[in-house]
Amino acid sequence: MKKRKQPFGQNFLVDLDAAKKIVRLARVKRDGVVVEIGPGKGVLTHDLLPRTNRLIALEIDPHLCRDLKKKYGQLPNFELQETDAQKTDYASLAPKFQVVSNLPYCAATPIVKRLIHYRKYIDDMTLMLQREVAARMTARPGTREYGSLSLFVQYHCEAERLLEVGRDCFYPKPKVESTVIRLVPRPLPPVAVGNEKNLFTLIHASFMHKRKTLRNNLKGVQGHFEVDLGVIEDMGIDLNRRAEDLSLAEFAGISNALELKNG
Repeated sequence: MKKRKQPFGQNFLVDLDAAKKIVRLARVKRDGVVVEIGPGKGVLTHDLLPRTNRLIALEIDPHLCRDLKKKYGQLPNFELQETDAQKTDYASLAPKFQVVSNLPYCAATPIVKRLIHYRKYIDDMTLMLQREVAARMTARPGTREYGSLSLFVQYHCEAERLLEVGRDCFYPKPKVESTVIRLVPRPLPPVAVGNEKNLFTLIHASFMHKRKTLRNNLKGVQGHFEVDLGVIEDMGIDLNRRAEDLSLAEFAGISNALELKNG
């Protein structure tokens, strides 16, 4: 009998000890709501259900939904939605909730960005990601992994790495290692900026070519946000530095100064 191909490219967590560790690290609130994205075979689900009054599982694969209903459908605290996590209206799920998930590798970044968009509804997120993606989201200035994704995530959330998970914990066995991270939405950003859109326009332009200097990346920026290199030099920032060496506070300072200049 042929094995059914997984149309959504999932690598299912199968290691029970790893699942228990992840759920323990998630610090699930008994009287709260937990959203699990991509429950797959239900290994995390199994350990989450005894710890929460309400678990909302979001699964895109109809075959997996059928199996999950058979396993857990009779439990009063289990709710299953057959939906695409990249399109879900998270505001409709609950006034406040925690997210615990083994995110699909191929969709992890867009899902995290969407969750951040709905961050006012989220207490915290415990997420398993491809190790390289987790490293980018939690990276600090001056490291190879640091980039526009690091700054976007850390502008909106506190980010920390919690646990490394090996390939042998999954089936099918992936070609990459995994890392569990925690993201906690910030009540306010860690820096004050006049215009967030301008800040992230500046950040994306600065990282356009990672090995190029600020001068070379920013001199060709066009559009509504004009970048005057002289303003940056007047701040004492060396334009021969690379974007990976600048902190979020420095980017915020540049963005605010350029906004004043542009009037």
